[in-house]
Amino acid sequence: GHIVNDFDRLLCVTYLDHFLRDELLDEMELFPFNEGEKVTFKSPSPTTYTRYLEHIEDNLKGDTPIAFGLHPNAEIGFRT
Repeated sequence: GHIVNDFDRLLCVTYLDHFLRDELLDEMELFPFNEGEKVTFKSPSPTTYTRYLEHIEDNLKGDTPIAFGLHPNAEIGFRT
């Protein structure tokens, strides 16, 4: 979408502050607020484009509520 007001800008800047930082190159955890959860998705160490694609295919099997900062049970209502 487009940034049309101050709230959109704040949301965009917040996401950019979280995802675009130096720790991303140090195998940072990409799922926010998942301390203690079994599901994880860490950025790979610097490599080639093909290896990045392989990492995504191998480690990101499907959508999980944890990826969006939600409780794992949030999927129950969606899948039924």
